[in-house]
Amino acid sequence: MGEKPSEEKKGGVTRREVIVAVGGLAVGAAIGATLLSRREVVTQTTTATVTTTATVTTPVTVTQPPTTATPPPPQGYPRMKLANVRDLAPKRTLSKEYAGVRVWLVKLGERAVGGVGPDGDIVAFVPVCTHMGGALVYDQQTNCVVCLVHYTQFDLARAGKAVTGHATQSLPQVMLEYDEETGDIYAVGINQLVYGKTRNL
Repeated sequence: MGEKPSEEKKGGVTRREVIVAVGGLAVGAAIGATLLSRREVVTQTTTATVTTTATVTTPVTVTQPPTTATPPPPQGYPRMKLANVRDLAPKRTLSKEYAGVRVWLVKLGERAVGGVGPDGDIVAFVPVCTHMGGALVYDQQTNCVVCLVHYTQFDLARAGKAVTGHATQSLPQVMLEYDEETGDIYAVGINQLVYGKTRNL
């Protein structure tokens, strides 16, 4: 049996190593270009005028992240009174209907994202799991709701965020307004699509 011909060397590197390196660079460039094209950068651009000591006025563009203001209520939703603050017992759900769906109003006893009321702890959610539409139960100890189908947990103090389980979306949160004079709590919208619906309204 004859010996296999040795690979041709160029500068101490085999042809196979060169081909693998070039192929790796091509794949890396393709992946990098794909990721770069998907990246979104949100900025606000403002133009300011800067005067130097030589009294030359130069326009300067300053780029900065946008301010985080409270979003306006979604268009088309009715403004509807759900309850008065006196109707709510701490750590108890109050079931109401809003925009054709059942919603839970809860006084959590801790400040919450989107919370209203004197303590910023009153929130409302659509109690339907975002994974497969399962029924939910409220756990007073953790201020979470738990799906009875696959046990996904949603944290009501953190905007209904899914913290364990199969669901990848937060619970639809009802946007609330609070009247300080009367103690009335109004629903003004729902922040995302409710499970099983093609549109909320």
